[in-house]
Amino acid sequence: MPFISPILAYIGRHSAAAYALSVFLGLALPQLAATLRPILPVTIFIFILLAFARANLPGLKAVFARPGRIGAGLLLSTLLPPLVGFALVKGLEMAGIDPAIRLAIALMAAAPPLMASPVYAALLGIENSFALTILVLGMVLAPLASPMIASLLAGADVPISPFTLAERIALFIGGGMIAGLVTRRLVGTARITAIKSELDGLGVVLFFLFAIAAMDGVIETSLRAPLLMAGMLALSCLVAAVNFALAYWLATPFGFNDRFALAIGISLRNMGLLMAPIISLVPQPTFLYFALAQIPIYVAPVILKAVKARLEPRAIRETQG
Repeated sequence: MPFISPILAYIGRHSAAAYALSVFLGLALPQLAATLRPILPVTIFIFILLAFARANLPGLKAVFARPGRIGAGLLLSTLLPPLVGFALVKGLEMAGIDPAIRLAIALMAAAPPLMASPVYAALLGIENSFALTILVLGMVLAPLASPMIASLLAGADVPISPFTLAERIALFIGGGMIAGLVTRRLVGTARITAIKSELDGLGVVLFFLFAIAAMDGVIETSLRAPLLMAGMLALSCLVAAVNFALAYWLATPFGFNDRFALAIGISLRNMGLLMAPIISLVPQPTFLYFALAQIPIYVAPVILKAVKARLEPRAIRETQG
């Protein structure tokens, strides 16, 4: 259908704003949530496929030529969010934190980087090879680290099977990587580069479908308990902002490109990967926190675009000075 390509290209050219708009459109269509929930794994798989189809292979080779930087980035990505989560949980304990909210914070802190983080980096003009490397290695490490971290922060056993998690990650990362590289081989890098805007637009559409499914019950509960929902939204935004600021500061030696890309992955976490195996077991406030935590993820490209415009000239001046 030839009319789809110009529409996707238009969305892709305005993708930062389109991501933010898509989450609010998703909120407006709660009646479709149950219908679209089964396609969530498909959207995640396609994101990984696109990331590897568009990967800068020379850039990846350059990243792997510096294993010390990879190790430092992976360590920071794995440990910083749990440390921020631990501090937050301890601070909220004084206010009598709801165990369901504590579980949500634990799941967010224990989660690996968001699968779309390399896409976001590329969207902002950041060379994303380092972000893609940390994402893949973080996902490989997740079956060992995430269940343990989540249980420690939640103060109770979180029934996430490492084997089930490993199976899901192998499907998404392994399958997506193979499918992406095959797509790259069949389509060709020149053609993939030529349809950059269309692929960016497809990413927005996939996120829009994800938003509809993830926002189930948000509007209804917001009308019934607006202060609770506003508080959870503010909390999820605060966690993302603190993680970004600390990661950007701690990764100063990496140079602006890798420093900014790493901070994106550390601030935006794939909470859904840990929620999926236990979604039928978690209390409603935990699911609602997960849903609201998608809002800062969706508006992140707009905010990060402004942050990059402010930080990049300063970083260049510091390098030259």
